[in-house]
Amino acid sequence: MIVVNPKDITEASKLASYADAFLVGIKDYIPSFFNPFSYDDFIKLNSLNKIIILRLDILVNEKDLSFYKDLMLKVKDLNIYYYITDLGILNILKSLNLTNKIIYDPFTMICNKLDAKYYYDLGICAVAPSLEIPYKDVREFNVPLFYLGFGRRLMFNSKRLLLSLYKEEKNLDFKTDNLSIIEEKRNDIFPIFEDMGTYIYRSYYLNNLIITKDNKNIKFLFIDSLTIDSLTYFKLVEAYYKYYNNIIALNEFKDLINELNLNIEDGFTYQDSVYQKEELFDEKN
Repeated sequence: MIVVNPKDITEASKLASYADAFLVGIKDYIPSFFNPFSYDDFIKLNSLNKIIILRLDILVNEKDLSFYKDLMLKVKDLNIYYYITDLGILNILKSLNLTNKIIYDPFTMICNKLDAKYYYDLGICAVAPSLEIPYKDVREFNVPLFYLGFGRRLMFNSKRLLLSLYKEEKNLDFKTDNLSIIEEKRNDIFPIFEDMGTYIYRSYYLNNLIITKDNKNIKFLFIDSLTIDSLTYFKLVEAYYKYYNNIIALNEFKDLINELNLNIEDGFTYQDSVYQKEELFDEKN
């Protein structure tokens, strides 16, 4: 099924014809750049007759677990899924007998089929493979999956407010939204966000629909709206839906995606990620 994350209830209504599920958070529980809904708007999503997935893909401090447990108690009777990262939240949902509604995405932690099976055997609904491994490895995962169909890949996450710390250290004055960073020896531009921590994303988008279309283990195929304007996002979701449901051919789908002028790269889709130590000495030494 195609999963989208609308920016508001109006956009959700427009996307409803081309999506099977909404991935949406609630304000105060996830960062604002994920476009969380008010609790009332979250409830209104049920009127669109789509699968609802509560977005909670964040790391939670132990002292804040009771705050999130209160939310779980508030929504536990709703017919929804829970997209989570933190094992503390997983344990809360397990205590509420909601284990079978969990989609577990610990960012880069699930790297092989044995990892995937271990978590799936806990009784959860689906797991999310790391995007740092090649797709040939994902092919070996024989459990229901949540997978990124299109979007940016998270490359760094910390609970520290690094932009605010940088402002304080350098005695600077700037807003901490709509920012990007460039490394000293690279030309790539990486979007950076600060809210409930610091998040840095890759400079490009991944487009995985073509390679994942025939993978029956992918239960949730996510099209991420992060850093994509609403008009472009609607065209993207529409193109995905039509190709996914065999309404248009592959060549037409590729043309539609190319017309969006988004920076698309393969990332680690076709290559193994390895750690390479930087040489301590140059050739002359």
